[in-house]
Amino acid sequence: MNTATQKLFRGVLFALLLLLPAATAFAERPEITCDKQTFDIFTGRYLLDGHVRVSGKDRAVTADHAQVSLITQEVWAQGNVTLLQEGLTFRGDDLYVEGQAHVAHLKDNILFERDDLTIKADDVVFNWDTKIAECTGRITRILNGKKKKLSRLVYNVATGEIVSEEN
Repeated sequence: MNTATQKLFRGVLFALLLLLPAATAFAERPEITCDKQTFDIFTGRYLLDGHVRVSGKDRAVTADHAQVSLITQEVWAQGNVTLLQEGLTFRGDDLYVEGQAHVAHLKDNILFERDDLTIKADDVVFNWDTKIAECTGRITRILNGKKKKLSRLVYNVATGEIVSEEN
């Protein structure tokens, strides 16, 4: 083998050795469906395109494109992003999920609707343990048909309570 082939072989072997413990470390692997899937052995990420759906337990992410790391339990999603959890739906343009921290970061054109409440925001951080969604940036909150512009809104999705608002 030439030097370049040896380096590539060692890189692939190293990546596989890193992935082996991860395969047994997680009791639940996400279910992944998409039109096209590739795996980058150097980053340990699945690269997903077209009608992407990544689901596990009681949550799912759908998007046009996504990258998933089974090692770190992270998901990056772009384009027509939807985060579904326990009957809740957040929509936006970009998403980053920190699986081990149980936190999802949504950016750009966020839309959350529930009964008589609509929230549109630039950014939302949602913690699925505490059930708290913290919205920042330009926010429009429509409650019972009344529109209000805000810069920060904290909402408890479990109780349906607006915890705090800032103009």
